[in-house]
Amino acid sequence: MKPFEKWKTEEVRMTFGIRQVETHQLMQDWCSASFPEEEKHKERIEELRIRLNRFANFWSEEDIKVFFIIPIIDIVNFYAFGKYRAFMEATISARTQDIHGNLCELRGRVEFVVATGEQDPQTPFFFLNEYKPQIKAVSDPQGQLLIAMLAAQAKNNGKNLPIYGLYNIGQLWFFIIMQGQEYVSSKAFDATDAEDLKQIINMLRYVKAHIERNV
Repeated sequence: MKPFEKWKTEEVRMTFGIRQVETHQLMQDWCSASFPEEEKHKERIEELRIRLNRFANFWSEEDIKVFFIIPIIDIVNFYAFGKYRAFMEATISARTQDIHGNLCELRGRVEFVVATGEQDPQTPFFFLNEYKPQIKAVSDPQGQLLIAMLAAQAKNNGKNLPIYGLYNIGQLWFFIIMQGQEYVSSKAFDATDAEDLKQIINMLRYVKAHIERNV
């Protein structure tokens, strides 16, 4: 059984028959999400953006996570007591079939997942994976995210909910939606750009609203 970090995009496609599509209404809705700006967070968001702009090319993986990504995620606040919460370094496991009908066990640790459950993730909705520094991005964060999303689909027991996710390479954020055997990827959003960062936060808030409608 191979851990999530060992999977590559092409291997995930060939093993499980998933395919990328160029456009999807769900992604169009996600990328155009709009919410009123919250005044109480504006100054903090700008501070974080300036910090990232100065240090993105020098930060380690842990630096990016601790000093930028987690503060941004925390602004959105993926917590609802008794309903869902965010998990860090969580293990996701499930069984699903490959293209030949063979049963495969998928198991791995994910950087960040929002799911129902209090002690362990039960129904995953949203993944944030692979905090890779831009100058060291040599692995395949998309493949690692896709295999985690496939495991989530299987774990969700046929609920047919889209799985939302994103991966990060330095200052660039890439959003992915998987539904059934199809997945679609967004353009790159540059978190050092004020408008892009505003939209990143809108998209995170959109996911939160989606989760609250479905728990």
